[in-house]
Amino acid sequence: MKHVKLLAAGAIAGAAFAAAMAPATPAQAKEFINAPWPPAMSHVNRVTWPKVIKEISKATNGKVKWRLVPGGSLANPKESFQATSNGLIQGALGISTYVPNLVPSLNTIYSTIVFDQDVTTASGAAMETFYLNCPTCLEEFKKINIAPLSGWTSSQYYLACRSPYPSVASLKGKRLRATGGYSELWRMAGAVPVAATLPEAVTLLQRGGLDCQNGVHTWLKIFGYGDFAKNITNFPVGLTGPAIGWMINRDAWKTLTRSEKLIHMKQAAWVTSMQALSDFTNDNNKSLKFVMEKKKVKLIKADAAGFKALFAKYDGEQRVRNIANAKKFGVANPGAIIDAYKKNLVKWAKLTKDIPRTLAGVDAFTDLVWTHIYSKVDPDTL
Repeated sequence: MKHVKLLAAGAIAGAAFAAAMAPATPAQAKEFINAPWPPAMSHVNRVTWPKVIKEISKATNGKVKWRLVPGGSLANPKESFQATSNGLIQGALGISTYVPNLVPSLNTIYSTIVFDQDVTTASGAAMETFYLNCPTCLEEFKKINIAPLSGWTSSQYYLACRSPYPSVASLKGKRLRATGGYSELWRMAGAVPVAATLPEAVTLLQRGGLDCQNGVHTWLKIFGYGDFAKNITNFPVGLTGPAIGWMINRDAWKTLTRSEKLIHMKQAAWVTSMQALSDFTNDNNKSLKFVMEKKKVKLIKADAAGFKALFAKYDGEQRVRNIANAKKFGVANPGAIIDAYKKNLVKWAKLTKDIPRTLAGVDAFTDLVWTHIYSKVDPDTL
């Protein structure tokens, strides 16, 4: 793979990694850079990662230190895989739909739209599928020199648009930001899917290159979509994922002791829970209230029957379509991955039914993620 072109800060990150790779003395810490591309004000960068960094330093007696560099200054969404693989940074957020050729097995999970579950159930199911039911998922990450830690799905998406579009019919010919399975869904509705990244969508919405953003309420605030997309079609259109929240350069991962790896994995379980319940539930609800009050964003009554009919038609076909797409990228048995995900969605719906969908549920959900997923993963095989 060619090295990505990064800003000068990328060279600093590489130098930090080189220093971390040098033989450590008792007083010398392993110092790494985590560079997730969402804005600094996003929940994951404002709340989640600062606490994780503090906890890891404390648990390792200062022997492992992470520095947070958010906002895409070191690597944007498309560059993050290569930058982590090459060691220019040691940690990043990865979305498979931006690089489906690199991680097609993960992308098979990501492209499966879930219409009937929430982020808590889906996050547990998606991560169990990834770690325990998808050997090729982990093999693909090894090939690109990355140890994958943590992950989460989104909450249910909604269409946020420049003009009101209350029905499926009203979307015909409209340009919608959509990746993965959503490209096919909205094409089926007669819309025109545009495969822009989340940061790219801001300018496109502003200039009229997009009519709608397909996503969660939080993005209306943190990416600024609410400045241009003032109309939310008030009907959930499914969720997708998982994002791999903490891609760690595998050379850096291998410098950690087994106990240090386990500390990272326990924090990863907490990150999954925090993102599901704090970011994509608690903050998501607050963000909707904020943009409605401060940005004059409106909820548009939707033709629920029309959207349900579209989703039922798509859901009946998406398994066959996703299998065909995955095989184009060389995935040997994508059907088994999809079937495992569907089975795990049923399992995690039962596991999480009594978990409060509030911050009060974070500890209980963390315990479930650790018990049913991470405790069964050998850190030395990542």
